[in-house]
Amino acid sequence: MKLESCEVCHVHHKEKRSSNLFLLILSGSLLLVSLLTGKPQISLFACLLSGFEVFKRTIKNFARFKFFDENTLMSVATFGALFLREFPEAATVMVLYRFGEFIEHYTIDRSNKEMKKLLSEAPRYAWRLKQSSIEQVHVDDLVIGDVVLVRPGEKVPSDGIVVEGSAQINVAHLTGEPLPQAVSAGENVYAGSILENGTLKVRISKRYRDSSMARVVELVRKAQEKKAKAERFITKFAKYYTPAVVISAIVLIFVLRFVFALSFSESLYRSLILLVISCPCALVLSVPLTYVAALGKASRKGIFLKGAQYLDTIVDVENVVFDKTGTLTETTLELASVEPREGFSRDEVLFLAAHAALGSNHPLSRTLSESFKVNASLLKDSKEIPGLGVKAVVADRLVHLGNDRFLHEEHVEHPKSVCENKAKVVHLGVDGRYAGTFVFKEKLKSTAQETVKKLREAGLKVYVMSGDSEGAVKENAENLGQVQYFANLRPEDKLALLEERIMRDGTTMFVGDGVNDAPALSRSDVGVAMSALGNDSAVEVADAVLMNAEPIQVWHLFTISRKTRQIVLQNIVLAIGTKVAFVILAAMGKATMWQGVFADTGVMVLCTLNSFRLFLDRSSSTVSKSGTEKRDSF
Repeated sequence: MKLESCEVCHVHHKEKRSSNLFLLILSGSLLLVSLLTGKPQISLFACLLSGFEVFKRTIKNFARFKFFDENTLMSVATFGALFLREFPEAATVMVLYRFGEFIEHYTIDRSNKEMKKLLSEAPRYAWRLKQSSIEQVHVDDLVIGDVVLVRPGEKVPSDGIVVEGSAQINVAHLTGEPLPQAVSAGENVYAGSILENGTLKVRISKRYRDSSMARVVELVRKAQEKKAKAERFITKFAKYYTPAVVISAIVLIFVLRFVFALSFSESLYRSLILLVISCPCALVLSVPLTYVAALGKASRKGIFLKGAQYLDTIVDVENVVFDKTGTLTETTLELASVEPREGFSRDEVLFLAAHAALGSNHPLSRTLSESFKVNASLLKDSKEIPGLGVKAVVADRLVHLGNDRFLHEEHVEHPKSVCENKAKVVHLGVDGRYAGTFVFKEKLKSTAQETVKKLREAGLKVYVMSGDSEGAVKENAENLGQVQYFANLRPEDKLALLEERIMRDGTTMFVGDGVNDAPALSRSDVGVAMSALGNDSAVEVADAVLMNAEPIQVWHLFTISRKTRQIVLQNIVLAIGTKVAFVILAAMGKATMWQGVFADTGVMVLCTLNSFRLFLDRSSSTVSKSGTEKRDSF
């Protein structure tokens, strides 16, 4: 769908909501005047005004041979009450029902706020450079390889690589990071990023429809199409429940009239009370609404789920498995020391390692490639082996750059002491000989320790998996609070551990951030990808995406899911419990129409307001990548 058509739909929906609010206020005022003045005829107008949409939907359903839904029950019960001249009761049913619908629509609008924000901030046009000219084009017309000009205050039109210039860019709406980022030639930029200063020439690397921002928007748009188990059950339940109630009400008329010898009007009155009480509106509205509100709550925290069903699965999770590098630790690492082997100089090993590192996206490789001025033309035949390292030809020399296991598998001769090195290191082999070691400093993300602590206090088992050395992983695991860890793992090793050990102990969530995590993300019960920017393979297979890539968002996922389950159960118990009690009273002739109204639309309003509480929960805050805490504003 084009951005323009989305905006038209949003404006139309907003106008319709305003119109409905006006009718609700007007009909509610008429009902109040009727009750205060003791003139029931006034409430007839309130009933017709508030019930018009319901009556219209009922007629349309009948035209499509759909005779049984909550609209039918509401219409039949209302017309029955009008037939018995119970005007205030009939009007109250409709006014409260429309009030519940208004709350529902308002909550849905609030939950869609993040998607609307993303849509409104999406780039529309770009300045494409063509030889000596420049032209304005729609972002959908850009193709891979186009070079565009982006100036201060403008948005990057699609994912690409900076080919010229430097600037500060704001990516707050994409990642939650409040501080601008500095970018220059050779670095990636993403659609929707706003230039605060400087000018960039960017070579487009993806069509806009395939960009990180477009994928997230599509992810959010599709999320509400996938229903949770409770939603599917309520929909199926209402399909059979509604005709059963109508038939029961008809049978009750005959039973009361001919078995208990009650008058027809009294039999009809009790039957109508049964219809009003038994309407499934409270469940049909409030249960789906709770999941919609939960998805909206999550999106406001920068958490996007691919469907409401994952909220149910997350509640049942018993094991949480984190990838380490880039997930629990910062992606930027500091090169602490260079330790060349005898026969190699410091500059020589740095030169060879920095060039070989160009062939890898691993954070350690990025740090190495930035530590030395490189000439990409000197790199040939580069091949990255996930979880091990990079094999390349640099300046006609065979270079192996990776962990100790990589040296063994590639038969690079090295001293035994290298195997015992427990630090965060990368080894270098040149022409089959061991050439040196690079030692790095790594630090945990600002919210990593807090997240693990909260998860463990909640009774969850926490694991850390990594392709790094035993020493590096152990050190981080100890800083996290003695969590169980696994080191020296390839992607297939992570997958095997999940399937053969961890997942057998219960429902499992895997949290990762890279290509090498894709198999585990796909296989786990719930896969969570850290950051959607430049992380296509992980986003593709994950069930949830954490935009600002902070571990604390994993805890937010659990709190939102558990709150959702709690509210759904509360609504089910309140609705069914109240209805059962009043149905018994109605059959015994002890319930009035006013009590029936409370048991139906009154409870519906209570359940809807209960669902709305998800938006009013201020118990948690979001944390930016810089570690700055931000309270949610409601």
